[in-house]
Amino acid sequence: MGKTVKAKSRKSIHEALVKWFDDKPRGTVLDAPAGYGNLSKQLHEMGFEVTCGEIEPEIFAVDELKCIYTDLNNKIDAPDNSFDYICCIDGIEHMTDPYTAVKELSRVLKSGGTGIFSIPNYSNIEKRVNFLLKGYLTKPKTKEDYERNGENLFNFHNSPLTITLIDLMFSINNLSLEEIVIDKKKSKQFLFYPLILLLRLIQKLSSEKSRKKHQYSLTSRKDVILGSNTLICIVKKK
Repeated sequence: MGKTVKAKSRKSIHEALVKWFDDKPRGTVLDAPAGYGNLSKQLHEMGFEVTCGEIEPEIFAVDELKCIYTDLNNKIDAPDNSFDYICCIDGIEHMTDPYTAVKELSRVLKSGGTGIFSIPNYSNIEKRVNFLLKGYLTKPKTKEDYERNGENLFNFHNSPLTITLIDLMFSINNLSLEEIVIDKKKSKQFLFYPLILLLRLIQKLSSEKSRKKHQYSLTSRKDVILGSNTLICIVKKK
């Protein structure tokens, strides 16, 4: 098994994904950003053929796998329709151009292939209330923070995307949202349940045109509004 490689993302995300991959047909996987290589290593040991991409390849710590420089804001160095699966774990929110990132990840995914994207769940009820009270979706950063991080924007959450925006990115790139995997339940979300009931009443009283315009069927999904801190989106390429 070799040395233990820690997860750069939440450990619960990797655990949920390994469980999801367990009974899936083996095939080729692009893991980008690969971070330290925790997920790449586990998928490799499960029998998947893993290609690893990272904007900081020097941090990659899996000796038996090669990691190449990959900036998802730009072109991915791979032909069209190269992979059976693509994994983008806690990556899109760090992009300055997330639309290009999703477009490129879709381009290298085979038709009928599966994409896995994990992003912070800015659409759950806790985040909505937090935005109302504090006025921001993601924690504010200063110029001093930027300088301390080597003036690298990829260390920040540059694109705090709601479920409606990420779904738009999927749809314009021939990706359909198939399911949302929950990595860790947040029981305290249920403290906001009276507010959710009020929102659902308002939605029910709205016209069909209004419900469609505001995409309530998406924003009020239980696995979104009462979901965990992370949205793990499983998509299929048409």
